[in-house]
Amino acid sequence: MGKKIIWSKDALDQLEDIHFYIFFESKSITIADKVANTIFESTEILKTQPEIYKLDKQKTNNDGSFRVYSVYDYSISYQINNDSIYILRVRHNARKSKKHSWKV
Repeated sequence: MGKKIIWSKDALDQLEDIHFYIFFESKSITIADKVANTIFESTEILKTQPEIYKLDKQKTNNDGSFRVYSVYDYSISYQINNDSIYILRVRHNARKSKKHSWKV
């Protein structure tokens, strides 16, 4: 069973933007669907192995609960809580990162 995965509105909006951008650029709904679905489904492992990925070094004052990993060229940032995993952000790795301080 494991922890519950909860996507923030921002992360879902970002995933939708990624889907639209890939579709626009590639003219292929199949490719856009594959990338978005792979990113979305990649979070399933977090239910049972939430600490599998590295600490998010972009998170200021990270208490160890903020982590990040990559799928294709996208970074997925998440936070581990007692019974849930919060997906906070999905962004392209080429975008310049900046320090962030999320609150859930």
